[in-house]
Amino acid sequence: MKRRSIIAAALMFMVIPLLLTGIHLGIGRLLVEFPPLTQYVDHAPFSILKFFIYSLLFLTAITILIFPTWFGFRKGRNVTAVPTPSPMPWWGWAGIVLTIISWICAWGRFDWLGIIQDHTFFPLWLGYIFAVDGMVYRRTGCSRIAGRTGEFAALFPASAAAWWYFEFLNRFVQNWYYAGVEHYSAAQYIILATLSFSTVFPAIFATSDLLMSFQWFRTAYSNGPRWQTPSRNTLLCIMAVGTAGFAALGYYPVHLFFMTWVLPMAVLAPALSLAGIRTPFNHLKDGNYTDLFTLAIASLICGFLWEMWNFWSMPKWYYTIPYVQSMHIFEMPFPGYGGFLPFGPICWIMWLTLKHLFAKSNEHSGHTL
Repeated sequence: MKRRSIIAAALMFMVIPLLLTGIHLGIGRLLVEFPPLTQYVDHAPFSILKFFIYSLLFLTAITILIFPTWFGFRKGRNVTAVPTPSPMPWWGWAGIVLTIISWICAWGRFDWLGIIQDHTFFPLWLGYIFAVDGMVYRRTGCSRIAGRTGEFAALFPASAAAWWYFEFLNRFVQNWYYAGVEHYSAAQYIILATLSFSTVFPAIFATSDLLMSFQWFRTAYSNGPRWQTPSRNTLLCIMAVGTAGFAALGYYPVHLFFMTWVLPMAVLAPALSLAGIRTPFNHLKDGNYTDLFTLAIASLICGFLWEMWNFWSMPKWYYTIPYVQSMHIFEMPFPGYGGFLPFGPICWIMWLTLKHLFAKSNEHSGHTL
């Protein structure tokens, strides 16, 4: 009961400051508008200085991930054994076929496809998830679908709920909007959007599993700088700063838009630790960054595929990000890809939060990834 109370409080800390801010600013109607469609917003103009700063931060993070030994990581500690490989399972082959067919339909713009053309996102990413999970099974002899089917299925509704929260945050920052959805009714939009949002967690986690099937990823980040375990007071301070950050985001969305991808973790990760639930951050005291970094890389890989498959599809999304609207890779400005790096760990933190909020009282945290 105490665990659920802490988690529920953390979730309220992520919502209440934004709601109060929205009411104070007079945008309460916008927060509850149904369906919650976003529109193009003309944000702050391009700034070469801020574009350079955000790009430099992104490139620095990429350098750490590619060359960890330059930043205090040492080689040689294999912390995860990999089982014997197995033949490619049927769902892996089915996923490959579904991905190829959906990809062709998404980009083909064939008139004879009719309304099917508008509904390729979910089958495309479902195919990707099954294909990657099949590759994991092929390399390791186990996978989420094969060994944790119930938990794998639960990822889909959890993912949908989490991304709807980011849609809520976007009501303030207005950093992306959707085109080609205007003809949907409210009910159609909610159903189709929920299906699409449900693939985010499974895609990132399957990609992370595939990365972990390679020895380099299991060892490259496992022996780095160590961090002291934060005290209870420190965790509470981090949560307080994160909660205040949500209010600040509502008041200054143009300047603080990047905090969309940081604040949920600042509130939820300390709350989980206070509730006695292990997160990827617990391993930092041993110098093990494997979970955090593989999730970040998996999210970046999925992010690139999201943007690539979105580019020639319809419906699709566009970005209106302050200061950096230049040097696009597909629809995303180059420094915007940096937001995918914290997004992977955030997704795992959100999954742990929802998992333990609705878990049976006798269940324990179990494995981290």
